[in-house]
Amino acid sequence: MKIDCTIDGKTLTLSLNSDKPLSLILRENMGDEGYVNHCGGQMCGLCAVLVDGRAMLSCMVPAFEIRGKNVVTFESFRRTRNVKDIEKAYESVGAYPCPDCYASRTMIFESLIDEGVSDSTQILKELSMVRCPCMDPDDEIRIVQKGIELRRKRNVRRTQFA
Repeated sequence: MKIDCTIDGKTLTLSLNSDKPLSLILRENMGDEGYVNHCGGQMCGLCAVLVDGRAMLSCMVPAFEIRGKNVVTFESFRRTRNVKDIEKAYESVGAYPCPDCYASRTMIFESLIDEGVSDSTQILKELSMVRCPCMDPDDEIRIVQKGIELRRKRNVRRTQFA
């Protein structure tokens, strides 16, 4: 099956099995060894990507679901301005994910911040995708709330000077 999609800003036409997981597509087609299929679909949460701005576990996303979509990996995301809001939120709260889950949590935080999700229950539900116990749930909520505040301030400044 042929699938047209955009991965990290590159428009691609991929010829592959329609149920192949995105994690393997990234590894094989993008040369991204960071997206090794760690758990074989058992949802450890260490392979989060953004699909049209929403955080998803790449090992659980079949190829047919990325048709016509925009996929952003952490490798691409970490070069954006938005990552700075999350880094400032980590610093402000004084809590950081461990090196194992840093990329995935950061992608989930971005999804929540971009959508403006401030409801504690929804934040914790989304972050439950990552099974690593390195962060306190209260810190995760505060990071998202601080990230939303920082993003709003940056966007207001940008519109004032435009």
